[in-house]
Amino acid sequence: MLHDKETFRTVLLEKETGKVFQEYNLDMDEFDHTYRVRSGHQHDALRGITGDTWVVRWQDQVISYGLDTGEELWAAVDVAHCSDQGSVDALSVQGDVVVVATTCYEQPEEKESVEWIQGWDFTSELVGIDPESGEELWRVEHTIGRSPIESLQRDISFYPGGLVGVHYLDSYDLEPSLLDIEAKEVTDLETRSLLWVSPDGSRLGLWDTETGDYLIQSRSGETGRTLKPEVVSTHEKLVTEGFKVGLEDGMLYLNGGVMEDASAAPGGFARFEGFDGSMTFTWGEAESLRVTDALSVPGAVAVAYRADGEPGVMGLR
Repeated sequence: MLHDKETFRTVLLEKETGKVFQEYNLDMDEFDHTYRVRSGHQHDALRGITGDTWVVRWQDQVISYGLDTGEELWAAVDVAHCSDQGSVDALSVQGDVVVVATTCYEQPEEKESVEWIQGWDFTSELVGIDPESGEELWRVEHTIGRSPIESLQRDISFYPGGLVGVHYLDSYDLEPSLLDIEAKEVTDLETRSLLWVSPDGSRLGLWDTETGDYLIQSRSGETGRTLKPEVVSTHEKLVTEGFKVGLEDGMLYLNGGVMEDASAAPGGFARFEGFDGSMTFTWGEAESLRVTDALSVPGAVAVAYRADGEPGVMGLR
């Protein structure tokens, strides 16, 4: 989905072909939506577009609009089920379910906002909503954190096989979690970050932030393969401070800093450490290089970069 903030032109592209699927003139000011905690709210809001509808959150509600007419299709109210303060903090939309994260807490009238007070009681839940009708399908309690604000700033995202990741945007010491929609169970990943999921969701690629190990685990938690961070021929910062892309056969590390002369960078600008071998990627030109992002896509890893200030994208296989 591409959105032009000045002209309001919104284009949906097919993932497999890149062809235009639908086009809209989408003025976000015409719709009710609020993202009172996060910055960059427009990008977050537009993730609710699925093709024919746009699902947004408004305080304690979730609302679905028809994109062809702009009319409200349904509204799920009082989603958080709170006796006092309550909100829908994040949502993720799939074809068969809309998953939302909610927070409840008490806000005394005589006090200023208590969102940032550590130790203040709150509850968090994950709720499944029918995307066709807005009816509640299921509800799972999942309260983690030291203050309401940490719950309010959660993010959720879908993974293959009916898995939903729960992340804490501004609380780096809070552990991510995984919700299994079918089992209605949440698993805390503890010191591990999820970097890769197999297409059917049966295997997970997890990076241990304490040991540096990269593990391929089954969904039930059994470890199949473990990759130790024994990078001898390159700088340690490449592993500890750069970008990390988890893959089925190993881990790709990319330099996250500015290389003044990328062609002379010791160990190259990227290194793949695999279960069955390794590979170093070098830059052929004597120019500055900075990797800005990296993402696993079918058949390659797409890497965004700036070379001598000029942006570009390359694919590493």
